[in-house]
Amino acid sequence: MNVLAIASVTLREILRRKVQVNLLVFGTLLVLSSYVLSLLTLGFMRRVLADLGLFAMQSIGILLATFLGATVVAGDIERRVLYPIVAKPVSRTEYLIGRYLGLAVALVLNLAIMAAALAAALLFEARSLATLDSTFFLAVVMQGLQFVVVAAVAVLFSSLTSTTLAAIFTLSVAAAGMLTNEVRNLWQGGAQWLGTIVFYAVPNLGALSLNEAVVYQIPAPPGSWWAAAYALVYAAMALAIASATFERRDLK
Repeated sequence: MNVLAIASVTLREILRRKVQVNLLVFGTLLVLSSYVLSLLTLGFMRRVLADLGLFAMQSIGILLATFLGATVVAGDIERRVLYPIVAKPVSRTEYLIGRYLGLAVALVLNLAIMAAALAAALLFEARSLATLDSTFFLAVVMQGLQFVVVAAVAVLFSSLTSTTLAAIFTLSVAAAGMLTNEVRNLWQGGAQWLGTIVFYAVPNLGALSLNEAVVYQIPAPPGSWWAAAYALVYAAMALAIASATFERRDLK
């Protein structure tokens, strides 16, 4: 019950934040403006619209997960609003998980709004429901998994350091996560083992992207569900590390 109560408060708090509203409005407008840009590309309107729209959703979602996640714990410590909470019969782990769940629900709601805007634009362009196939919806789900993984990483850093550093570290991890496969393939030399360590330490967010499959209207890769399971396990491990370290952290 403590976790759900904290998650509910976190969700209401996030939905009232200006940065969240501004990024959501900007993301939705960016998705819709993709339709206007697609009109300039004769014969490839749907591809450009889907590509730009999914990229906009992905970028805005990761930014939201980063900046909101970086403040959920570190921000409470800096504002000294955490102390009355942990003084009550609420464990630090319950507090951490509650804050994360509220953040995750907010990110999913934002994703749903942007996905609805993109779906409307695709339907208007194609004049057919066939454009919204199973691959499109699976790509949206995979983006949601990207966001919850980045949010878990942000909560981990937020429980360890300040808001600013947590945002910087999370953005760095997210950027590396989008390029893990490329970095591992290009890493050459005697220190190739270092590239392998980085590959497994950083979340493979690129494996969760199905944008290309939506753009070219091809079936999703057969290993998509394994990638989804990997994302959930990674997020759980990040939260477990965050909980273990936060329980031992001196908040004075």
